[in-house]
Amino acid sequence: MTADRTGAAFAQARAQGRAAFIAYLVAGYPTPDVALSAAQAALDAGADILEIGVPFSDPMADGPVIAAASRASLEQGGGLDAAVELAARLRYRGARQPLMAMSYLNPLLARGTDQALGALAGAGVDGLIIPDLPVGEDPAFERMVAGKGLRISFLVAPNTADDRVEEALSASTAFVYVVPLFGVTGARESLAEGAAELVDRIAGASGGRTPIVAGFGISDSRQVSRLAAVADGVVVGSVLVRALGDRNGDGISRVRTLVAELSVATRRSTPAALANR
Repeated sequence: MTADRTGAAFAQARAQGRAAFIAYLVAGYPTPDVALSAAQAALDAGADILEIGVPFSDPMADGPVIAAASRASLEQGGGLDAAVELAARLRYRGARQPLMAMSYLNPLLARGTDQALGALAGAGVDGLIIPDLPVGEDPAFERMVAGKGLRISFLVAPNTADDRVEEALSASTAFVYVVPLFGVTGARESLAEGAAELVDRIAGASGGRTPIVAGFGISDSRQVSRLAAVADGVVVGSVLVRALGDRNGDGISRVRTLVAELSVATRRSTPAALANR
């Protein structure tokens, strides 16, 4: 296993009294060069971890913003190669933060699992999030991921049974990704009912063994602050992808501004976080 950049990122955030901020962007969107500049801007503005979306034609867990960005990237020849290229270019530029690739199984299987995982690892990717791979479904795949020096994160949802939560906690070598709602990704005006309580329950079950990250539907500082009070990390994606694709302004600058604003909300000493403990 390569150096645990993900573990170090969570440890550093914890020592600073905050949750880690994880920014999600789609590889190759709206163009490879703009995606690279936006990713660099996000890392420079305060993202502790970058989640790189692998463009896919049928992203069943993604809402309209990310799905449209994936299609746009694919129309330009994007796909797994776009994610590999983005990671490699970030590492060439000296990026030290963890890079997690979020990919459905199909792009990996279409390339050939061994070749796909090797390409991601070789580009400097630290781990994988695969929304359509249930924990324990394919132990051979999990062993192959580990054999390439990559870490893996499994998802849990409001209806995940306790025994399955325990499996995810035991098998996730990067972090457990809590989806605190039913449905797909996408910015929402408020957190799903019981979202913070779910994250807190999963964190309690973890007992500190595995970092707990909350994602899906998080769009503003208030929501980030509420979840940062109970999670080790918070993922924001759709609002960043939407800002990057806004043709009426400078998308890269908007991403930089949003990450800077939202990452501040991960500090647990902020009034909102303290009030919701």
